[in-house]
Amino acid sequence: MYSTVKEVTVRSTFVAVLHRILQLLILIFVVFYIILIKKGYQEFQEPQGSSIIKIKGAAQVSIHNSNLHTDNSTQALWDAADYVVPSIETNAFFIATRKTVTYGQTQGICPSSLNNNLFCNSTYNPCKRGKPTPNAFGYFTGNCVPSQENTMINVCEINAWCPEELSNSTDYTINIDDLLNITVFIKTAVSFAQFNIKLRTVKQDTKFSCRFNSDTDPRCPIFQIGYIIKKLREKNHRINRKALYNQGGLIQIEQTWKCNFDSSVENQGCFPTYTFDLLQSGDDKLSPGVNFRFVEKYRLNEIDYRTTTKMYGLRFVLTISGHGGRFDIRSLFLAIGSGIGYMIIAELVSEFIFMRFHRHREEFRRNKIKVFSLKDNMKARSGDIVDY
Repeated sequence: MYSTVKEVTVRSTFVAVLHRILQLLILIFVVFYIILIKKGYQEFQEPQGSSIIKIKGAAQVSIHNSNLHTDNSTQALWDAADYVVPSIETNAFFIATRKTVTYGQTQGICPSSLNNNLFCNSTYNPCKRGKPTPNAFGYFTGNCVPSQENTMINVCEINAWCPEELSNSTDYTINIDDLLNITVFIKTAVSFAQFNIKLRTVKQDTKFSCRFNSDTDPRCPIFQIGYIIKKLREKNHRINRKALYNQGGLIQIEQTWKCNFDSSVENQGCFPTYTFDLLQSGDDKLSPGVNFRFVEKYRLNEIDYRTTTKMYGLRFVLTISGHGGRFDIRSLFLAIGSGIGYMIIAELVSEFIFMRFHRHREEFRRNKIKVFSLKDNMKARSGDIVDY
């Protein structure tokens, strides 16, 4: 079956006015929203780039033995070489807020840490020989021995790197006020290859004594950790700062570029905007915080030793998003073409009213829709109408 369009002219002031109003609204939508606001006359490209990140600041550190509950702390000093681990990453950086260090470990046999809760006695001994420990640090020997931290308590003996972490370790905790004063210099370079345009966040007039503030100095490339934490608190009032500093967290710094290249790049002065988001908190129920371990091995008197360090801290991930646009005649024609296509909405609404709600809808249907059929007839002469 083949269908074609049949035009029917109907005199109806209400539908005619409604039809013109719909056309006007669609025209306004196309011109002001699609073409002007959404810049339908431009061709867009997402930025591609990377950042160089440098961190500065000194911090006081409290040191105490992790298996003692008394106040036995001493003081030390950290600079960027101590708390930035690793020293360089791609579009990311890590600032240690706490670390647990176990010095002088050797492979041998020792009591498990009280922190593991592997308790035993003469009648109850869960330390099955050869079975790996729950923390995967070593294997059970099958013996139940006094704890190294408290000889009044018996724990499972293990074959591992001894002493085990937390049974005789040293905790280093950064001073929070010093942490908040640490500065981060983010130097970003992006390119819009399709337009052959390259931009940087560091300009000729950049003042390196500045501190970023989205209201007073949004073009400064130097950020204070305290300012970022403040923005996180404004976004999420339930943030547990104590848990964040103690267990660590994952923070996103989103850099958004929105550039209009129809004007001169230098005059436009396109700069990114920044938003901050907490992706992983220190008090999350599932795998809270951010931490990792690393070891440094050495050999002394024909014996292998190692120092194990467990780092807790804030990991910042920088993401680059946005777009740059420039006038493109093809994009403009596409926007206009799509706008013309929207005009059919006015036609459909008007016809729907005539078909379903108008008082002369039955007459409109009879004139609008007709079925015309042609049947082949061997007796009919060429050009005769058999049936219609």
